[in-house]
Amino acid sequence: MRLRRQLLLPLLLAAIPRTAAAQSDGNAPLLLELPSSTRGLGLGGAFVLSNPDADAIFAAPGVLNSARGAGVTMQRYGSESSLLSLAAAMAWAGGGLAFGLQSLSYGMDGTTLRSVPDDASALLGTGSVTSAELVASVGYGRVIKGLQVGLVGKYIEQRIAGARSVTAAADLGVAVRELGITWSLMAQNLGPGLTIGESLPLPRRVTFGASTRSRPVGPLDLLASATVSRLRDGDIVPAGGLEISYWPITGRTFTVRVGGRRVPGGTRSPITFGAAFTGDRITIEYAFEEFDAPGAAHRFGVRWSG
Repeated sequence: MRLRRQLLLPLLLAAIPRTAAAQSDGNAPLLLELPSSTRGLGLGGAFVLSNPDADAIFAAPGVLNSARGAGVTMQRYGSESSLLSLAAAMAWAGGGLAFGLQSLSYGMDGTTLRSVPDDASALLGTGSVTSAELVASVGYGRVIKGLQVGLVGKYIEQRIAGARSVTAAADLGVAVRELGITWSLMAQNLGPGLTIGESLPLPRRVTFGASTRSRPVGPLDLLASATVSRLRDGDIVPAGGLEISYWPITGRTFTVRVGGRRVPGGTRSPITFGAAFTGDRITIEYAFEEFDAPGAAHRFGVRWSG
């Protein structure tokens, strides 16, 4: 318990946002604020901690020691904006090693960081200025005295027209399984901001999460996951969802997901939906989110479980 307190205290101190007076009005890049996986989006943005896949590199560094497999995700926002992510995780050196790559491209109207959208709904529109965001991540996690500990390093790049800015950041996370639930605390995007025309900070946040294991209820299996995040500006954002699975025969599983979230600004629907089919070790996934503006976003993913 003493070791757990020694590990949790530095994480909490590093994650506490600065006072509002010292903060900018915006963040960049937008990519770091979007849901990190198809499964997570279907659950309102709450990543599943109890049986993590390779997308833990993006959302839950504390459970990297048990993350396995590989996956690819693509999401379209309207006709011109697209998101692509790749992830892989494996056992290594007594723990878990993971790699991730995320890319977001879209059009906007300005040529400085202040013009970067602050909400995904803006990706449904069009703009004359081409912008591209890239995040490359590598992470490692292991168990130390019963506590799961993980660290992720990030290379972050923002391009606007012919201008380019790069920076580096880190995610820290711890997790523990108690009372049949996996609990996690993480601090993300700890690092200096980007500069194109002007400087903006990264969207730092601290998140507390919890996930149950899949539990049989009659012919169905149920799993619940929830998170509460504090954003850099002090805003509190809860999210959570329920996953319902049915397997008529061994190795063939059909899954539906529904999630809810608080949406600051109210530009997106607070309800999300998802579905998946698993055949042996391959899972094909889909998630949907709606916006107040005309249009919706559809995300597709394929995962292989190691």
